[in-house]
Amino acid sequence: MALAPTRLEYRITLSQVDRARDATETVIVARHPSETQEHVTLRLLAWCLLHEDNLAFGPGLSVPDTADLWTHDATGRLTAWIECGTASAEKLRKTMAHHSGAQLHVVMGDEKATRELLADFAAERWPRSCPAPEIWTIDRALVTALAAREERRQKWAVTIVGDHFYIDVDGRTLNGAVTRATAEKSAS
Repeated sequence: MALAPTRLEYRITLSQVDRARDATETVIVARHPSETQEHVTLRLLAWCLLHEDNLAFGPGLSVPDTADLWTHDATGRLTAWIECGTASAEKLRKTMAHHSGAQLHVVMGDEKATRELLADFAAERWPRSCPAPEIWTIDRALVTALAAREERRQKWAVTIVGDHFYIDVDGRTLNGAVTRATAEKSAS
């Protein structure tokens, strides 16, 4: 019998200063038994960083070939695919070939893995109909500190100003940088 996912509840107050976007939501995340807390943390930080209407968590690790987060328009067409953690350029290219015009974001917590992925993107033949992928790298120390907290219920106050996260977690303030790179791609 397969193990059931663990239900995690995050009460998030989000303020993205540069985008003039504010939200207060209870975010429920299903943590797959084989998923690390670091991956859950990257998914939550991606939700905060790329927050928009209709942004939803994908079905999770139990359903292969789905996004960690995604958005769909009113017709159900995929408009954004968000991958967190490790990803291969080849897999992402194949996925995006089926979703013409969708924006791809990859949110990483490791600078070395980001550099490798950017190099892989430059070597991959990418569908012309897809915008250039955006790669976001979040400060490893911030991801690690947030992932160390494994309580099933947490309260986060997240402020994003420019290229920096400021997060208050139950009275403890954490912060870290986020960098953004647009992948160069070979046209197919």
